[in-house]
Amino acid sequence: MEGPDGSMLEPIDLIYVCGNKFLATNSTSSQLQLEYRVAGTRETGSLTLREGPGGDPGFSETELETTNAGVVELYHDGIRITRRPNQSLPCGSSPMSATAFASGPENTMGKWSAPFSWPIIGLHLTLLPNGKVLSWGKFRQPQVWTPSTGAFAAVPAPDWIFCSGHTLLSDGKVLVNGGHISDHHGIPDANLFDPGTMTWSSKPAMARGRWYPTTTTLANGEAVTIAGRDQGGLPVTVPEVWTGSVWRKLTSAARSLPYYPRTFLAPNGKIFYAGENQRSLWLTTSGTGSWTASVNRLYGTRDYGSAVMYRPGKILYVGGGHTTNTAEIIDLNVASPVWKWTNPMVYRRRHLNATILPTGQVLVTGGTSGTGFSDEAAAVYASELWDPATGSWRTLASNSVRRVYHSTALLLPDGRVLLTGSGDATNNADHYNAELFSPPYLFNGSRPTISSAPTTVGYGQSFFLGTPAPTAITRVTLIRLGSVTHAFDSNQRFSELTFVRTTDGLTVTTPGSRNVAPPGHYMIFILNGTGVPSKARTIRIR
Repeated sequence: MEGPDGSMLEPIDLIYVCGNKFLATNSTSSQLQLEYRVAGTRETGSLTLREGPGGDPGFSETELETTNAGVVELYHDGIRITRRPNQSLPCGSSPMSATAFASGPENTMGKWSAPFSWPIIGLHLTLLPNGKVLSWGKFRQPQVWTPSTGAFAAVPAPDWIFCSGHTLLSDGKVLVNGGHISDHHGIPDANLFDPGTMTWSSKPAMARGRWYPTTTTLANGEAVTIAGRDQGGLPVTVPEVWTGSVWRKLTSAARSLPYYPRTFLAPNGKIFYAGENQRSLWLTTSGTGSWTASVNRLYGTRDYGSAVMYRPGKILYVGGGHTTNTAEIIDLNVASPVWKWTNPMVYRRRHLNATILPTGQVLVTGGTSGTGFSDEAAAVYASELWDPATGSWRTLASNSVRRVYHSTALLLPDGRVLLTGSGDATNNADHYNAELFSPPYLFNGSRPTISSAPTTVGYGQSFFLGTPAPTAITRVTLIRLGSVTHAFDSNQRFSELTFVRTTDGLTVTTPGSRNVAPPGHYMIFILNGTGVPSKARTIRIR
Protein backbone atom coordinates (compact mmCIF):
# COMPACT_ATOMS: atom_id res chain seq x y z
CA MET A 1 0.00 0.00 0.00
CA GLU A 2 1.05 3.59 -0.46
CA GLY A 3 2.04 6.13 2.11
CA PRO A 4 1.33 9.87 1.96
CA ASP A 5 4.10 10.47 -0.58
CA GLY A 6 3.10 7.55 -2.81
CA SER A 7 5.81 5.31 -1.36
CA MET A 8 5.53 2.45 1.09
CA LEU A 9 3.80 2.81 4.45
CA GLU A 10 5.36 4.28 7.55
CA PRO A 11 4.76 2.49 10.91
CA ILE A 12 1.69 4.67 11.49
CA ASP A 13 0.22 6.08 8.34
CA LEU A 14 -2.85 7.51 6.67
CA ILE A 15 -4.21 6.57 3.26
CA TYR A 16 -6.83 8.45 1.28
CA VAL A 17 -9.45 6.19 -0.31
CA CYS A 18 -12.25 8.24 -1.93
CA GLY A 19 -14.98 10.69 -0.93
CA ASN A 20 -14.23 11.57 2.69
CA LYS A 21 -12.89 8.08 3.44
CA PHE A 22 -9.41 7.37 4.81
CA LEU A 23 -7.55 4.40 6.28
CA ALA A 24 -5.29 4.69 9.31
CA THR A 25 -2.71 1.89 9.40
CA ASN A 26 -0.62 0.61 12.27
CA SER A 27 2.34 -1.76 11.88
CA THR A 28 3.58 -1.33 15.47
CA SER A 29 3.01 -4.00 18.12
CA SER A 30 0.86 -1.70 20.29
CA GLN A 31 -2.74 -0.54 20.17
CA LEU A 32 -2.78 3.24 19.82
CA GLN A 33 -5.23 5.96 20.77
CA LEU A 34 -5.03 8.82 18.27
CA GLU A 35 -6.79 12.08 17.64
CA TYR A 36 -7.77 13.11 14.13
CA ARG A 37 -8.37 16.67 12.95
CA VAL A 38 -9.65 18.05 9.68
CA ALA A 39 -7.47 21.08 9.01
CA GLY A 40 -9.30 24.36 8.50
CA THR A 41 -12.43 23.07 10.27
CA ARG A 42 -13.54 22.41 13.83
CA GLU A 43 -13.94 18.70 13.17
CA THR A 44 -11.92 16.46 15.46
CA GLY A 45 -12.34 13.06 17.02
CA SER A 46 -10.64 10.02 18.51
CA LEU A 47 -9.45 6.93 16.72
CA THR A 48 -8.32 3.56 18.10
CA LEU A 49 -5.74 1.76 15.97
CA ARG A 50 -5.42 -1.98 16.57
CA GLU A 51 -1.88 -3.29 16.87
CA GLY A 52 -0.29 -4.71 13.76
CA PRO A 53 -0.79 -8.46 13.33
CA GLY A 54 2.95 -9.11 13.44
CA GLY A 55 2.92 -11.08 10.21
CA ASP A 56 1.95 -10.81 6.58
CA PRO A 57 0.57 -8.18 5.76
CA GLY A 58 2.03 -6.63 8.92
CA PHE A 59 -0.39 -3.77 9.54
CA SER A 60 -3.90 -3.23 10.84
CA GLU A 61 -6.40 -0.93 9.16
CA THR A 62 -8.93 1.39 10.78
CA GLU A 63 -11.49 3.13 8.60
CA LEU A 64 -12.14 6.85 9.08
CA GLU A 65 -14.85 8.81 7.29
CA THR A 66 -14.91 12.51 8.06
CA THR A 67 -17.84 14.89 7.83
CA ASN A 68 -15.82 17.68 6.25
CA ALA A 69 -13.62 17.53 3.17
CA GLY A 70 -10.11 18.68 3.98
CA VAL A 71 -6.62 17.66 5.00
CA VAL A 72 -6.82 14.99 7.71
CA GLU A 73 -4.13 14.93 10.38
CA LEU A 74 -3.39 12.26 12.98
CA TYR A 75 -2.00 13.18 16.41
CA HIS A 76 -0.53 11.02 19.17
CA ASP A 77 -0.08 12.64 22.59
CA GLY A 78 -0.53 16.03 20.95
CA ILE A 79 2.19 15.45 18.34
CA ARG A 80 1.22 15.30 14.69
CA ILE A 81 2.48 12.05 13.16
CA THR A 82 0.99 12.12 9.67
CA ARG A 83 -1.38 14.03 7.41
CA ARG A 84 -3.18 13.31 4.15
CA PRO A 85 -5.15 15.63 1.83
CA ASN A 86 -8.68 14.84 0.73
CA GLN A 87 -8.50 14.55 -3.06
CA SER A 88 -12.29 14.75 -3.55
CA LEU A 89 -12.33 11.63 -5.72
CA PRO A 90 -15.59 9.84 -6.51
CA CYS A 91 -16.11 6.49 -4.84
CA GLY A 92 -17.40 4.96 -8.05
CA SER A 93 -18.95 5.40 -11.45
CA SER A 94 -22.62 6.28 -11.67
CA PRO A 95 -23.95 3.99 -14.43
CA MET A 96 -24.31 0.31 -13.69
CA SER A 97 -24.70 -2.41 -16.24
CA ALA A 98 -24.48 -5.71 -14.42
CA THR A 99 -26.73 -8.72 -14.35
CA ALA A 100 -27.03 -10.94 -11.30
CA PHE A 101 -28.54 -14.40 -11.51
CA ALA A 102 -29.45 -16.45 -8.48
CA SER A 103 -29.29 -19.63 -10.55
CA GLY A 104 -29.47 -20.79 -14.12
CA PRO A 105 -28.34 -23.43 -16.59
CA GLU A 106 -24.67 -24.29 -16.95
CA ASN A 107 -24.48 -22.72 -20.42
CA THR A 108 -25.43 -19.42 -18.73
CA MET A 109 -23.76 -19.72 -15.33
CA GLY A 110 -20.89 -22.16 -15.81
CA LYS A 111 -20.08 -24.81 -13.22
CA TRP A 112 -17.64 -25.25 -10.35
CA SER A 113 -16.10 -28.57 -9.42
CA ALA A 114 -16.14 -29.85 -5.87
CA PRO A 115 -13.04 -28.82 -3.90
CA PHE A 116 -10.15 -31.27 -4.18
CA SER A 117 -7.02 -31.61 -2.09
CA TRP A 118 -4.00 -29.38 -2.77
CA PRO A 119 -0.88 -30.22 -0.73
CA ILE A 120 0.15 -26.60 -0.09
CA ILE A 121 -1.48 -23.17 0.05
CA GLY A 122 -1.12 -22.28 -3.62
CA LEU A 123 -0.46 -18.57 -3.31
CA HIS A 124 2.03 -18.63 -6.22
CA LEU A 125 0.89 -20.32 -9.46
CA THR A 126 2.60 -20.66 -12.85
CA LEU A 127 1.32 -22.52 -15.92
CA LEU A 128 4.26 -24.33 -17.49
CA PRO A 129 4.70 -24.87 -21.27
CA ASN A 130 4.03 -28.60 -20.78
CA GLY A 131 0.56 -27.84 -19.37
CA LYS A 132 1.49 -28.60 -15.77
CA VAL A 133 1.16 -26.09 -12.91
CA LEU A 134 3.99 -25.06 -10.58
CA SER A 135 2.82 -23.78 -7.20
CA TRP A 136 4.27 -22.85 -3.84
CA GLY A 137 3.25 -21.14 -0.61
CA LYS A 138 4.90 -20.08 2.60
CA PHE A 139 5.34 -23.55 4.06
CA ARG A 140 6.04 -27.01 2.64
CA GLN A 141 7.83 -27.74 -0.63
CA PRO A 142 6.78 -26.35 -4.04
CA GLN A 143 4.64 -28.74 -6.07
CA VAL A 144 3.99 -29.47 -9.75
CA TRP A 145 0.41 -30.52 -10.53
CA THR A 146 -0.53 -32.51 -13.64
CA PRO A 147 -4.15 -31.61 -14.56
CA SER A 148 -4.69 -34.73 -16.71
CA THR A 149 -3.95 -37.13 -13.84
CA GLY A 150 -4.38 -34.98 -10.74
CA ALA A 151 -0.96 -36.07 -9.54
CA PHE A 152 1.43 -33.84 -7.57
CA ALA A 153 5.22 -33.98 -7.52
CA ALA A 154 7.35 -32.16 -4.95
CA VAL A 155 10.10 -29.96 -6.43
CA PRO A 156 12.14 -28.61 -3.47
CA ALA A 157 13.48 -25.10 -4.10
CA PRO A 158 17.00 -23.95 -3.20
CA ASP A 159 15.65 -21.01 -1.20
CA TRP A 160 12.58 -19.93 0.75
CA ILE A 161 10.71 -18.35 -2.17
CA PHE A 162 7.53 -17.23 -0.39
CA CYS A 163 6.52 -13.71 -1.53
CA SER A 164 9.03 -13.68 -4.39
CA GLY A 165 8.64 -12.20 -7.85
CA HIS A 166 8.27 -14.54 -10.82
CA THR A 167 7.73 -14.65 -14.55
CA LEU A 168 8.07 -17.04 -17.47
CA LEU A 169 11.12 -16.27 -19.60
CA SER A 170 11.29 -16.63 -23.38
CA ASP A 171 12.67 -20.18 -23.17
CA GLY A 172 9.83 -21.38 -20.91
CA LYS A 173 11.86 -21.46 -17.71
CA VAL A 174 10.43 -19.72 -14.65
CA LEU A 175 12.50 -16.92 -13.15
CA VAL A 176 11.89 -16.63 -9.40
CA ASN A 177 13.65 -13.72 -7.72
CA GLY A 178 13.66 -12.76 -4.07
CA GLY A 179 11.81 -14.51 -1.30
CA HIS A 180 11.51 -14.77 2.45
CA ILE A 181 13.74 -14.21 5.47
CA SER A 182 10.93 -13.01 7.72
CA ASP A 183 7.89 -10.83 7.15
CA HIS A 184 8.96 -7.67 5.26
CA HIS A 185 12.53 -8.95 4.83
CA GLY A 186 13.56 -10.43 1.49
CA ILE A 187 16.44 -12.46 0.11
CA PRO A 188 18.45 -11.35 -2.98
CA ASP A 189 18.62 -14.84 -4.49
CA ALA A 190 17.45 -15.72 -8.00
CA ASN A 191 16.47 -19.17 -9.23
CA LEU A 192 15.30 -20.74 -12.47
CA PHE A 193 12.83 -23.63 -12.65
CA ASP A 194 13.20 -25.84 -15.74
CA PRO A 195 9.88 -27.57 -16.65
CA GLY A 196 11.71 -30.08 -18.83
CA THR A 197 13.92 -31.47 -16.08
CA MET A 198 11.67 -30.46 -13.14
CA THR A 199 14.73 -29.00 -11.42
CA TRP A 200 15.86 -25.66 -10.01
CA SER A 201 19.16 -23.89 -10.63
CA SER A 202 20.60 -20.98 -8.68
CA LYS A 203 21.57 -17.84 -10.59
CA PRO A 204 23.48 -14.67 -9.67
CA ALA A 205 21.83 -12.76 -6.85
CA MET A 206 20.31 -9.30 -7.14
CA ALA A 207 22.01 -6.30 -5.58
CA ARG A 208 19.48 -6.31 -2.71
CA GLY A 209 16.89 -8.65 -1.31
CA ARG A 210 13.29 -8.37 -2.44
CA TRP A 211 10.10 -9.37 -0.63
CA TYR A 212 6.91 -8.68 -2.67
CA PRO A 213 8.51 -7.51 -5.94
CA THR A 214 6.83 -7.61 -9.35
CA THR A 215 8.81 -9.13 -12.24
CA THR A 216 7.79 -8.43 -15.84
CA THR A 217 9.14 -9.94 -19.06
CA LEU A 218 10.43 -7.38 -21.58
CA ALA A 219 10.28 -7.28 -25.36
CA ASN A 220 13.89 -8.44 -25.71
CA GLY A 221 13.34 -11.45 -23.45
CA GLU A 222 14.93 -9.86 -20.39
CA ALA A 223 12.89 -9.26 -17.23
CA VAL A 224 12.65 -6.25 -14.92
CA THR A 225 11.90 -6.52 -11.21
CA ILE A 226 10.52 -3.59 -9.25
CA ALA A 227 9.90 -2.78 -5.56
CA GLY A 228 9.86 -5.03 -2.49
CA ARG A 229 11.81 -4.85 0.75
CA ASP A 230 15.39 -5.98 1.34
CA GLN A 231 17.22 -7.98 4.00
CA GLY A 232 16.98 -5.06 6.44
CA GLY A 233 13.29 -4.44 5.79
CA LEU A 234 14.01 -1.30 3.75
CA PRO A 235 12.14 -0.45 0.52
CA VAL A 236 14.13 -1.37 -2.61
CA THR A 237 13.94 1.67 -4.86
CA VAL A 238 16.20 0.71 -7.78
CA PRO A 239 14.72 -1.68 -10.38
CA GLU A 240 16.94 -4.46 -11.69
CA VAL A 241 16.91 -6.19 -15.08
CA TRP A 242 17.71 -9.88 -15.53
CA THR A 243 19.75 -10.08 -18.74
CA GLY A 244 19.88 -13.86 -18.87
CA SER A 245 23.19 -14.06 -17.04
CA VAL A 246 23.43 -11.12 -14.61
CA TRP A 247 21.33 -8.37 -13.03
CA ARG A 248 21.62 -4.81 -14.36
CA LYS A 249 20.60 -1.95 -12.04
CA LEU A 250 18.47 0.95 -13.33
CA THR A 251 20.28 3.45 -11.13
CA SER A 252 18.56 6.50 -12.61
CA ALA A 253 15.10 5.09 -11.87
CA ALA A 254 15.07 5.02 -8.07
CA ARG A 255 11.50 5.19 -6.73
CA SER A 256 9.74 3.69 -3.75
CA LEU A 257 6.56 1.82 -4.71
CA PRO A 258 4.08 -0.36 -2.82
CA TYR A 259 4.31 -4.14 -2.67
CA TYR A 260 3.68 -6.06 -5.91
CA PRO A 261 3.18 -3.01 -8.17
CA ARG A 262 0.77 -3.57 -11.07
CA THR A 263 3.10 -3.19 -14.06
CA PHE A 264 2.78 -4.12 -17.74
CA LEU A 265 4.92 -4.09 -20.87
CA ALA A 266 3.22 -1.46 -23.06
CA PRO A 267 3.05 -1.24 -26.87
CA ASN A 268 5.68 1.53 -26.81
CA GLY A 269 8.18 -0.84 -25.17
CA LYS A 270 8.09 0.89 -21.79
CA ILE A 271 6.78 -0.49 -18.52
CA PHE A 272 3.46 1.04 -17.47
CA TYR A 273 2.74 1.25 -13.74
CA ALA A 274 -1.04 1.13 -13.28
CA GLY A 275 -1.16 0.99 -9.49
CA GLU A 276 -1.71 0.45 -6.60
CA ASN A 277 -1.06 4.19 -6.22
CA GLN A 278 -3.42 6.51 -8.03
CA ARG A 279 -0.66 8.09 -10.11
CA SER A 280 0.28 6.07 -13.20
CA LEU A 281 3.91 6.05 -14.32
CA TRP A 282 6.14 5.04 -17.24
CA LEU A 283 9.46 3.25 -16.75
CA THR A 284 12.12 3.21 -19.44
CA THR A 285 14.37 0.17 -18.96
CA SER A 286 17.12 1.06 -21.41
CA GLY A 287 20.44 2.37 -20.11
CA THR A 288 20.21 3.27 -16.44
CA GLY A 289 16.44 3.72 -16.66
CA SER A 290 14.07 6.59 -15.92
CA TRP A 291 10.53 7.22 -14.64
CA THR A 292 8.10 9.71 -16.14
CA ALA A 293 4.67 10.66 -14.82
CA SER A 294 1.48 9.64 -16.55
CA VAL A 295 -2.16 10.33 -15.65
CA ASN A 296 -4.06 9.68 -12.45
CA ARG A 297 -6.56 6.87 -12.14
CA LEU A 298 -10.11 7.88 -11.25
CA TYR A 299 -10.34 5.88 -8.04
CA GLY A 300 -7.77 6.35 -5.28
CA THR A 301 -5.55 3.60 -3.89
CA ARG A 302 -6.50 0.19 -5.35
CA ASP A 303 -4.36 -2.03 -3.12
CA TYR A 304 -5.08 -5.69 -3.74
CA GLY A 305 -7.25 -4.96 -6.72
CA SER A 306 -6.58 -6.94 -9.88
CA ALA A 307 -5.40 -5.60 -13.24
CA VAL A 308 -5.17 -7.29 -16.64
CA MET A 309 -4.12 -6.30 -20.16
CA TYR A 310 -7.31 -7.56 -21.83
CA ARG A 311 -6.28 -6.36 -25.31
CA PRO A 312 -2.88 -5.17 -26.54
CA GLY A 313 -2.18 -1.94 -24.64
CA LYS A 314 -5.61 -1.91 -22.95
CA ILE A 315 -5.80 -2.43 -19.19
CA LEU A 316 -8.70 -3.18 -16.87
CA TYR A 317 -8.14 -2.36 -13.19
CA VAL A 318 -10.91 -3.66 -10.94
CA GLY A 319 -11.72 -3.76 -7.24
CA GLY A 320 -9.24 -3.32 -4.41
CA GLY A 321 -9.17 -0.24 -2.22
CA HIS A 322 -11.22 -0.39 0.92
CA THR A 323 -13.33 -2.00 -0.63
CA THR A 324 -14.79 -1.13 -4.06
CA ASN A 325 -16.78 -2.71 -6.86
CA THR A 326 -15.59 -0.08 -9.33
CA ALA A 327 -13.52 -0.72 -12.43
CA GLU A 328 -11.63 1.52 -14.81
CA ILE A 329 -9.82 1.09 -18.12
CA ILE A 330 -7.05 2.79 -20.07
CA ASP A 331 -5.86 2.54 -23.67
CA LEU A 332 -2.07 2.89 -23.95
CA ASN A 333 -2.19 2.86 -27.75
CA VAL A 334 -3.34 6.48 -28.00
CA ALA A 335 -1.09 9.53 -27.81
CA SER A 336 -2.54 10.79 -24.50
CA PRO A 337 -3.95 7.88 -22.49
CA VAL A 338 -6.59 8.60 -19.85
CA TRP A 339 -8.34 6.38 -17.33
CA LYS A 340 -12.08 5.98 -17.88
CA TRP A 341 -14.78 4.30 -15.88
CA THR A 342 -16.21 1.05 -17.10
CA ASN A 343 -19.23 -0.42 -15.36
CA PRO A 344 -18.82 -1.64 -11.78
CA MET A 345 -19.10 -5.21 -10.59
CA VAL A 346 -22.14 -6.37 -8.65
CA TYR A 347 -19.94 -7.17 -5.63
CA ARG A 348 -17.30 -5.11 -3.89
CA ARG A 349 -14.06 -7.10 -3.90
CA ARG A 350 -10.55 -7.00 -2.52
CA HIS A 351 -8.05 -9.86 -3.04
CA LEU A 352 -9.97 -10.85 -6.16
CA ASN A 353 -8.38 -12.55 -9.16
CA ALA A 354 -9.05 -11.38 -12.72
CA THR A 355 -8.35 -13.98 -15.42
CA ILE A 356 -8.53 -13.51 -19.20
CA LEU A 357 -10.56 -16.23 -20.94
CA PRO A 358 -10.11 -17.57 -24.52
CA THR A 359 -13.08 -15.39 -25.56
CA GLY A 360 -11.24 -12.24 -24.46
CA GLN A 361 -13.69 -11.74 -21.61
CA VAL A 362 -12.38 -11.31 -18.07
CA LEU A 363 -13.45 -13.63 -15.26
CA VAL A 364 -13.34 -12.31 -11.69
CA THR A 365 -13.29 -14.81 -8.83
CA GLY A 366 -13.03 -14.70 -5.07
CA GLY A 367 -12.11 -11.83 -2.81
CA THR A 368 -13.88 -10.19 0.08
CA SER A 369 -16.44 -7.38 0.26
CA GLY A 370 -15.46 -6.57 3.83
CA THR A 371 -13.69 -3.46 5.02
CA GLY A 372 -11.12 -5.36 7.06
CA PHE A 373 -7.84 -6.27 5.40
CA SER A 374 -8.97 -9.80 4.55
CA ASP A 375 -12.44 -10.26 5.99
CA GLU A 376 -13.22 -13.92 5.42
CA ALA A 377 -16.73 -13.49 6.85
CA ALA A 378 -17.53 -11.25 3.87
CA ALA A 379 -16.02 -13.55 1.24
CA VAL A 380 -17.56 -13.35 -2.23
CA TYR A 381 -18.43 -16.71 -3.78
CA ALA A 382 -20.11 -15.62 -7.00
CA SER A 383 -17.96 -15.23 -10.12
CA GLU A 384 -18.43 -12.28 -12.45
CA LEU A 385 -17.68 -11.92 -16.15
CA TRP A 386 -16.70 -8.63 -17.84
CA ASP A 387 -17.28 -8.16 -21.56
CA PRO A 388 -14.87 -5.64 -23.15
CA ALA A 389 -17.29 -5.10 -26.06
CA THR A 390 -20.03 -3.71 -23.81
CA GLY A 391 -18.30 -2.91 -20.52
CA SER A 392 -20.99 -4.92 -18.74
CA TRP A 393 -20.70 -7.50 -15.96
CA ARG A 394 -22.65 -10.73 -15.59
CA THR A 395 -22.80 -12.86 -12.45
CA LEU A 396 -21.89 -16.53 -12.90
CA ALA A 397 -21.88 -19.61 -10.67
CA SER A 398 -20.54 -19.52 -7.11
CA ASN A 399 -17.64 -21.56 -5.81
CA SER A 400 -17.86 -23.17 -2.36
CA VAL A 401 -14.63 -22.20 -0.55
CA ARG A 402 -13.78 -18.78 0.85
CA ARG A 403 -10.96 -17.42 -1.31
CA VAL A 404 -9.55 -14.17 0.09
CA TYR A 405 -5.96 -13.05 0.80
CA HIS A 406 -3.39 -15.37 -0.79
CA SER A 407 -5.82 -16.92 -3.26
CA THR A 408 -4.85 -17.37 -6.91
CA ALA A 409 -6.53 -18.17 -10.23
CA LEU A 410 -5.06 -19.46 -13.49
CA LEU A 411 -6.41 -20.25 -16.96
CA LEU A 412 -5.65 -23.84 -18.04
CA PRO A 413 -5.14 -25.04 -21.63
CA ASP A 414 -8.49 -26.88 -21.55
CA GLY A 415 -10.33 -23.57 -21.02
CA ARG A 416 -11.10 -24.15 -17.34
CA VAL A 417 -9.91 -21.84 -14.54
CA LEU A 418 -8.04 -23.15 -11.51
CA LEU A 419 -8.85 -21.36 -8.23
CA THR A 420 -6.85 -22.21 -5.10
CA GLY A 421 -5.11 -20.79 -2.05
CA SER A 422 -6.28 -18.43 0.73
CA GLY A 423 -4.70 -18.34 4.15
CA ASP A 424 -1.05 -19.22 4.86
CA ALA A 425 0.53 -16.63 7.14
CA THR A 426 -2.70 -14.74 7.83
CA ASN A 427 -5.34 -14.87 10.54
CA ASN A 428 -7.70 -16.61 8.11
CA ALA A 429 -8.27 -20.32 7.69
CA ASP A 430 -5.73 -22.25 5.61
CA HIS A 431 -7.37 -23.82 2.56
CA TYR A 432 -5.41 -26.84 1.34
CA ASN A 433 -7.70 -27.38 -1.61
CA ALA A 434 -8.56 -26.11 -5.08
CA GLU A 435 -11.57 -25.77 -7.36
CA LEU A 436 -12.01 -25.79 -11.12
CA PHE A 437 -14.43 -23.53 -12.97
CA SER A 438 -15.87 -24.53 -16.31
CA PRO A 439 -17.11 -21.29 -17.95
CA PRO A 440 -20.46 -21.22 -19.78
CA TYR A 441 -18.74 -21.69 -23.15
CA LEU A 442 -17.94 -25.29 -22.22
CA PHE A 443 -21.68 -26.10 -22.16
CA ASN A 444 -22.62 -24.57 -25.53
CA GLY A 445 -22.02 -27.54 -27.79
CA SER A 446 -19.11 -29.53 -29.15
CA ARG A 447 -15.65 -28.03 -29.12
CA PRO A 448 -13.56 -27.34 -32.21
CA THR A 449 -10.24 -29.14 -32.28
CA ILE A 450 -6.70 -28.26 -33.30
CA SER A 451 -5.23 -31.28 -35.06
CA SER A 452 -1.79 -29.83 -35.72
CA ALA A 453 0.22 -26.77 -34.77
CA PRO A 454 3.86 -25.71 -34.84
CA THR A 455 5.80 -25.54 -31.60
CA THR A 456 7.75 -22.39 -32.50
CA VAL A 457 6.84 -19.39 -34.69
CA GLY A 458 8.31 -15.98 -35.42
CA TYR A 459 6.90 -12.45 -35.34
CA GLY A 460 4.55 -11.46 -38.15
CA GLN A 461 4.80 -15.02 -39.43
CA SER A 462 2.01 -16.96 -41.10
CA PHE A 463 1.71 -20.57 -40.01
CA PHE A 464 -0.71 -23.47 -40.41
CA LEU A 465 -3.17 -24.69 -37.78
CA GLY A 466 -4.87 -27.94 -38.68
CA THR A 467 -8.56 -28.31 -37.82
CA PRO A 468 -11.14 -30.72 -39.34
CA ALA A 469 -13.87 -28.05 -39.68
CA PRO A 470 -12.18 -24.76 -40.66
CA THR A 471 -15.42 -23.19 -41.95
CA ALA A 472 -16.82 -23.31 -38.41
CA ILE A 473 -13.96 -21.24 -36.96
CA THR A 474 -14.65 -17.54 -36.41
CA ARG A 475 -11.81 -16.51 -34.08
CA VAL A 476 -8.23 -17.39 -33.18
CA THR A 477 -6.95 -16.04 -29.86
CA LEU A 478 -3.62 -15.99 -28.10
CA ILE A 479 -3.06 -15.83 -24.31
CA ARG A 480 0.32 -15.80 -22.59
CA LEU A 481 0.89 -18.51 -20.00
CA GLY A 482 -0.02 -17.22 -16.56
CA SER A 483 2.18 -16.63 -13.52
CA VAL A 484 0.11 -15.15 -10.70
CA THR A 485 0.33 -14.18 -7.04
CA HIS A 486 -1.33 -11.69 -4.70
CA ALA A 487 -4.23 -10.94 -7.08
CA PHE A 488 -1.98 -10.10 -10.03
CA ASP A 489 -0.18 -11.46 -13.09
CA SER A 490 1.87 -8.73 -14.77
CA ASN A 491 2.45 -10.80 -17.90
CA GLN A 492 -1.15 -11.90 -18.53
CA ARG A 493 -2.13 -10.63 -22.00
CA PHE A 494 -4.51 -11.43 -24.86
CA SER A 495 -4.32 -10.97 -28.65
CA GLU A 496 -6.79 -11.63 -31.45
CA LEU A 497 -5.03 -13.19 -34.43
CA THR A 498 -5.89 -12.77 -38.11
CA PHE A 499 -6.37 -15.92 -40.16
CA VAL A 500 -7.47 -17.31 -43.53
CA ARG A 501 -9.42 -20.57 -43.86
CA THR A 502 -8.02 -23.35 -46.06
CA THR A 503 -9.49 -26.72 -46.99
CA ASP A 504 -8.06 -28.49 -43.96
CA GLY A 505 -7.21 -25.76 -41.51
CA LEU A 506 -6.27 -22.13 -40.97
CA THR A 507 -3.38 -19.94 -42.01
CA VAL A 508 -2.79 -17.77 -38.94
CA THR A 509 -0.52 -14.72 -38.54
CA THR A 510 1.30 -13.94 -35.30
CA PRO A 511 1.63 -10.41 -33.86
CA GLY A 512 4.36 -8.40 -35.55
CA SER A 513 5.59 -6.63 -32.42
CA ARG A 514 7.57 -7.96 -29.48
CA ASN A 515 6.01 -5.20 -27.38
CA VAL A 516 2.56 -6.66 -28.07
CA ALA A 517 3.64 -10.28 -27.54
CA PRO A 518 6.95 -10.50 -25.65
CA PRO A 519 8.90 -13.66 -26.54
CA GLY A 520 7.79 -16.78 -24.78
CA HIS A 521 5.03 -19.39 -24.64
CA TYR A 522 1.37 -18.78 -25.40
CA MET A 523 -1.84 -20.76 -25.53
CA ILE A 524 -3.53 -20.57 -28.92
CA PHE A 525 -7.28 -21.25 -29.10
CA ILE A 526 -9.68 -21.51 -32.00
CA LEU A 527 -13.35 -20.61 -31.40
CA ASN A 528 -16.48 -21.43 -33.36
CA GLY A 529 -19.49 -19.24 -34.08
CA THR A 530 -21.12 -19.97 -30.73
CA GLY A 531 -18.00 -18.91 -28.83
CA VAL A 532 -16.86 -22.40 -27.83
CA PRO A 533 -13.05 -22.62 -27.66
CA SER A 534 -10.87 -25.58 -28.50
CA LYS A 535 -8.37 -26.97 -26.09
CA ALA A 536 -5.25 -24.87 -26.51
CA ARG A 537 -2.00 -25.75 -28.16
CA THR A 538 1.08 -24.14 -26.65
CA ILE A 539 3.36 -22.33 -29.07
CA ARG A 540 6.56 -20.42 -28.52
CA ILE A 541 6.96 -17.02 -30.18
CA ARG A 542 10.58 -15.98 -30.64
